[in-house]
Amino acid sequence: MRHLFFSPDFRRYAASIAGAIAVSGCAVNIEPLMPTPIIYEVNGFGPLDNIPPAEHWNLRRVYYATTRTRDDNLQKIDYSNTESSEVSIGMCLIGFGNEDMTWEDLSEVSRRTQRDTGVPLSIAGIMEVGRYPYNASGPMPDKNGGTNWLMANINESINSSRDKDILIYVHGAKVNFYNASVFAAQLDHFMGRDMTSIAFSWPTRQNIFAYAMGDDKERAYRSASALVSLIILLAEKTQVRHINILTWSAGGRLVTSALAQMRELHPEETAEQLSSRYHLGVVYFAAADVPKDEFIEALPAMNDLAQRIVVTGSSKDDALESARIVMGESTRIGQTTVELSDEQRETVLRANRLEYVNLSKGQESRGFDITGHRYWFNHPWASSDVLLTIRTDLEPAERGLQQGDSPLVWWMPDDYPERLKSIGQLEFDDLRR
Repeated sequence: MRHLFFSPDFRRYAASIAGAIAVSGCAVNIEPLMPTPIIYEVNGFGPLDNIPPAEHWNLRRVYYATTRTRDDNLQKIDYSNTESSEVSIGMCLIGFGNEDMTWEDLSEVSRRTQRDTGVPLSIAGIMEVGRYPYNASGPMPDKNGGTNWLMANINESINSSRDKDILIYVHGAKVNFYNASVFAAQLDHFMGRDMTSIAFSWPTRQNIFAYAMGDDKERAYRSASALVSLIILLAEKTQVRHINILTWSAGGRLVTSALAQMRELHPEETAEQLSSRYHLGVVYFAAADVPKDEFIEALPAMNDLAQRIVVTGSSKDDALESARIVMGESTRIGQTTVELSDEQRETVLRANRLEYVNLSKGQESRGFDITGHRYWFNHPWASSDVLLTIRTDLEPAERGLQQGDSPLVWWMPDDYPERLKSIGQLEFDDLRR
């Protein structure tokens, strides 16, 4: 009998990735409300200040699209870890806090970066309205009318919101449907509950080894065409201004693949024509586990599609370093140690819509580094740039960032909170162009 032998180095690194990502990656336990972005605290206002009284309701609706198979249970709706051959779409109601939390309580805790107790996030209800094939082309099949109904409902949401953009959140590995949904909701919450948000949930399993050994990585790639069909649906059937995408960790592979596929659908069209067709706005790669070779190969296509591409990096993201060692491939774009060949450097410099935010640069003068794998929402400085990039049309310097040695590289100086004060004096809607 042959025995599978792993070297001591591999066993050590396998344990390392399990430990690093189990601690710093997404968890499947109850998710607490993320810390408040610093822009609110330094300006003395909160994300819920401008919500009309008629909309003072702790619950928040988010839409969803998932390539997970629905559980075979007619009494309740949930989605499993099994891959589906169809995209299921619908909406969720996400609860903020327990049953005793008032709107005033929620508004107050949403102003503070430090809280005495956590605010649990929950799913209060799920409504699935329809399904469609992954690779739908031409007229979209709509067996029960649910797809058209949901697109009309999303359009109503867009028209009734002050911000006419859509935000699609694409999660990383080791999470479930609940986690994807509540993350989309809390991002929406801190953007002022002023836009329309969608959770895109792909069937990663709650086992980091399923990703580290490559199985869930392939699941992410296979779900890319489902994201393409969702974007096409939204672009064709709604009056959205821009479709923004925020992706974390392994979700970056899915998004990179999806955008490359979208470009291939219309190779003859210019960037302007593609913008008119798809309405893609910001694509934000937060702590992304995308090998730099793979990302740079797709970069020209993404640069033609999106209005802005933002990549964040940290020097101490142990999850990405462990993934690189165990899974191989090139350095991840979410790391600050990326080295480029001459050809790759030329490709990057030609990408006029790319911004790289180095969150470790400036740590000496600031007195702290911005580290870990969850920094983009757990650190109030980092989450402020996420908010401003997606919720406004401000350039990096206008968002309080300092330019680095390259025109594409930006960082947060020690007076970053002070720089945000001038921005906070304006309504977010005034910062749209």
